[in-house]
Amino acid sequence: MSTRLSKSRFQKGLQCEKALWLAVHEPDSADPIDEATQWTFDQGTAVGRVAQGLFPGGVEVTEDYRHSEEALATTADLISHGARVLYEPAFVYDDVLVRVDILVATEDGRFDLYEVKSTTKLKDQHVTDAAVQTYVVEGAGFPVRRSNVVHLDTTYVYEGGEYDPVRLFAIEDVTEQVRAFLPLVPDTLELLRRVLSGPEPEVLIGQRCRQPYDCEFATRCHAFLPDEHPVTEIPRITDEALHAFIDAGILCIHDLPDNEFGLLTPPQRTVVRVVKAGEPEVDVDGLARDLDKLEYPIYHLDFETFRAALPLWPGSRPYELVPFQYSIHVEHRNGTFEHREYLHRSGGDPRRMLAEHLLADLGDSGSITHYTGYERQVLDALASALPDLAPSIAALAPRLFDLEAVIRSRTRHPATNGRTSIKCVLPAWCDDVSYTDLGIQDGQTASVRYLRAITGELDDAACERVFDDLAAYCGTDTLAMVRLLETLRGLTSNLA
Repeated sequence: MSTRLSKSRFQKGLQCEKALWLAVHEPDSADPIDEATQWTFDQGTAVGRVAQGLFPGGVEVTEDYRHSEEALATTADLISHGARVLYEPAFVYDDVLVRVDILVATEDGRFDLYEVKSTTKLKDQHVTDAAVQTYVVEGAGFPVRRSNVVHLDTTYVYEGGEYDPVRLFAIEDVTEQVRAFLPLVPDTLELLRRVLSGPEPEVLIGQRCRQPYDCEFATRCHAFLPDEHPVTEIPRITDEALHAFIDAGILCIHDLPDNEFGLLTPPQRTVVRVVKAGEPEVDVDGLARDLDKLEYPIYHLDFETFRAALPLWPGSRPYELVPFQYSIHVEHRNGTFEHREYLHRSGGDPRRMLAEHLLADLGDSGSITHYTGYERQVLDALASALPDLAPSIAALAPRLFDLEAVIRSRTRHPATNGRTSIKCVLPAWCDDVSYTDLGIQDGQTASVRYLRAITGELDDAACERVFDDLAAYCGTDTLAMVRLLETLRGLTSNLA
């Protein structure tokens, strides 16, 4: 297997030397690419294609990563014959191969380099990415005048038809930052080559496993931890604390000493205490006061949403929050329930039809429970997109009741390790609602499958299966809230 470095391997090595070694020597040990990650990759490809419109009339080097030598030859031939704008040209220098998103020849014989990102702002890793490309392009004999990062501009409002790349993208000149980093590139490359030529490096897990990117080898590198209550589950644990515990051979929360080396915050100590005690803690009086604020009928509300890098409908923006589905379980004072739902299946912008159905289904009175502040964000986004409905949407705000905030402030359960996501809390407090048998089991998958359905990637039968799975998933989210509220009420009656 080739140990030649590339811009992606360079970036991986900056994040974690072990991840680079594994990517080269044991690539099959990586976690499978899930649907949400693949969708992110696909969106990046689509964004890169649209960004080529910033410099129309260019020539693309079409050979893929499996044909690098051919891509290098094509690039050299195009430049020698006077091509002024190249898409995906290939260069090699110092045994590092890079593919530049866009390269534009300037009048003075130099080149401007453009690295395209599907993000909405410039990030530190974009500068190092552009820097290693600049290093290779210049080393190959093509002086770079400016190094640039291209990213999406969220102020762009899509008007329909073809995207306007000049307004869709922002171009950041990072030449100064790149030039400052360039002197570090040769030594960094030498270090990474030493890593690749040696045995698997010993690198402690920590923040590097998630920043700036989620590492595809996380499962392999975390396999030494116990299945239940690993110390990594302590919320917001610092690398200092995590490494101290691992160095001391402490891998499970149950094994932490009482003083935990003085490395944990008070909230973290609370989590450890509850886990070690093995019994839930409940602020019964506070919980009862919170629940007394609920007014019937109680509407348990959950949205499913997506954020598309490239806006899909006129009037929308890059990564704008767009709800396409909701579920409501309505709880009446007499103990009866009914289920109301909306899923936009007909194509086109779902927001107006969803908002109109939502306002009708929520009525004029009664508490609206939700889980985390996300539903408030969705309502705010709807009000911003639909100014004529904004007053009616704003009138819902006083009725909102965040069930997650109650769970977080009034309860502690040893099974959750201090986490309050509904996927953690539900199995801890309730055993009669589960996601395990559903065709869709998380919100990211819900978003991706909906987008694939409405953008024509699936046939009619597959679309219907996705819509059925979405209905089951979103309905389970609000049923979970019903069961959690029932459990919380039981805690106040049984423990008071």
